[in-house]
Amino acid sequence: FDHDLLVYASYALIVLAWVWINKTEPGLRMRSVGERPEAAFARGVNVNRTRYLYTALGGALVGMAGAAYSLSVKLGWSHRHTAGMGWIALAIVIFGGWSPLRVALGAYMFGALQSLGSILQPLYPNVPTQIFQTAPFALMIITLLLVNRDMTRLQSILPARLRPLAASLMRSAPPAGLGKRFEGG
Repeated sequence: FDHDLLVYASYALIVLAWVWINKTEPGLRMRSVGERPEAAFARGVNVNRTRYLYTALGGALVGMAGAAYSLSVKLGWSHRHTAGMGWIALAIVIFGGWSPLRVALGAYMFGALQSLGSILQPLYPNVPTQIFQTAPFALMIITLLLVNRDMTRLQSILPARLRPLAASLMRSAPPAGLGKRFEGG
């Protein structure tokens, strides 16, 4: 237990986000606004207010993550302090198929790859440090390409009873209403 308190808080936040999104009425409203805003509006949900609320909440969480990064990971502040981590975060969300559990898995996988570079560098001193620094980014791009490919061939080799589970785990489509303006009342 020698990590920053926010690491342990992130574990709880992952579970809470999954429960909120999948097991509560406000989470269902949030998902409906993302998938079918017209249907949510027909059910009495204020679509634009819900979108703004969750966008603000997401921004607050990203702000806390940035503060934690500056206070715990890379102390202080400098030009290009985050070095493209925001783009990696976006890629991880896509990789995770907009699911909190899969996004967390992708984020921890990326973090492990970055840590692995620090561990391997002393073992292989003849390999340029830039290779170890950029490898997690390249591996994330490769992973995204593999995840977003047509998965029917992969699913076809699985037993029939596992195919629906595999299809749901491999889903990487964004919410249907993402980026679409809603003009309802």
